[in-house]
Amino acid sequence: MGDSNVNSSSLQCDIHRTYNSEGSNGSAQRRHSSVDEMRFTPTLTNRGQHQRSLSESGIEETKVKDEGGSGPEPDLLSDTPPVPPRRRDKKWQTPPRPVSNGLPPTPKVHMGACFSKVFNGCPLRIHCTASWIHPDTRDQHILLGAEEGIYNLNLNELHETAMDQLYPRRTIWMYVIKDVLMTLSGKTPQLYRHDLLQLQSKQTHRFSLHMNKIPEKLVPRKFALTTKVPETKGCLKCCVGRNPYNGYKYLCGALPTGIFLMQWYDPLNKFMLLKHFECSLPSPLSVFEMVITPDLEYPMVCVNVKQTYENRLKLDLINMNHKSKWFHSDELEEMDGTATVIPRREYLKIIKVHQLDKNAVLVCFDNIAKVVTLLEKPKVSRKLVEELAFDFQIESVVCLPDSLLAFHKHGVQGRSLKNGEITQQIEDKSRTYRLVGADRVVVLESHMAQDRPRVATLTEDTGADLYILAGHEASY
Repeated sequence: MGDSNVNSSSLQCDIHRTYNSEGSNGSAQRRHSSVDEMRFTPTLTNRGQHQRSLSESGIEETKVKDEGGSGPEPDLLSDTPPVPPRRRDKKWQTPPRPVSNGLPPTPKVHMGACFSKVFNGCPLRIHCTASWIHPDTRDQHILLGAEEGIYNLNLNELHETAMDQLYPRRTIWMYVIKDVLMTLSGKTPQLYRHDLLQLQSKQTHRFSLHMNKIPEKLVPRKFALTTKVPETKGCLKCCVGRNPYNGYKYLCGALPTGIFLMQWYDPLNKFMLLKHFECSLPSPLSVFEMVITPDLEYPMVCVNVKQTYENRLKLDLINMNHKSKWFHSDELEEMDGTATVIPRREYLKIIKVHQLDKNAVLVCFDNIAKVVTLLEKPKVSRKLVEELAFDFQIESVVCLPDSLLAFHKHGVQGRSLKNGEITQQIEDKSRTYRLVGADRVVVLESHMAQDRPRVATLTEDTGADLYILAGHEASY
């Protein structure tokens, strides 16, 4: 055993001297490029690591012996070389895949919102927008619903300055769920279901060109990229909501004769009809939003808001769980039976109704945003303000988890729902802005302030500029 240790140490010293002599004599020759390193790596990696490990072990043994130590214990098998040390440098790891490929993310900072232009001179008459991320390319797309049809804008290909037409019919409402696009389309609006992946793969032309294709009526329903949802013709409005208490997603639609309720069914990747509810709806129907409570299986639908003389707000709700219409109108309960005149309630021009939590609902009208409960009493809570008053006429509203974005003619102002302070402020008197969609991505249409109203066509050279809002709290 002693002889084997002497031989191994002398072998280690010889290897160590050879390795060092090569490094000292050829120090200038080892300044080669990375290509040479890659060429020699396959043949020298194992041997080089073995030599370095032997030399390092030999140096450690020499130091221990010089200090008077007994040295490391011999291996059980003298012919087994010591285990080479692990490399200290970390292996190169592929960076995490981005959520989407599009505009670079904007840091979320206080008062950091900005308008970012994504398209110049759009001639479309836009009604609505939706956002979609392609599952394979991870490119982020903005879907535009307009009088001229449905168009697709890829935010990862803005340099091409072009849009693709996905569907040629007038569209006034859109919603994306699991690569499926639900729309209200047609001259007489009807609910449609579109397969986005198939439409995107089939699309090979720009919106200014025409493509010969098989008429929709001749395509079998099983293979159709776009299908009509039966018994939804004449639909006026739609709304979608998720019940956080059971996890189901619902779609409600307003018909001239009542409301239909649908539920998303994952195995079939589609919305399935649950029930039709016959009732009379206000005309015009300015409000159509879901209200979900933990004690009811199906959502309620708010169709109107009234204001009393005491400035209390009353929500007109239709309960889809019963056969009767349920209004929050308790004027008869407040009367003692001797009054001859019932107080009249004034209908408001509602801009937005949005449910904040299980008992708080935000109602926006004129320049006021008020938080009320489902019991029609002002929201008395330390977490939310009762009322926000703006110094301009509110044109549209986007609700964030803890703040409110109120859009006016020349910009937007954000207010906190906790304390009412201003969180965002953008104003440009030289331009006018109009919110066209806020489905995950806030999209605005903008014109020069001095321009007069125009009637846009696809043949015009001028048009509206499209912007997206970035840098606010819910930008990604």
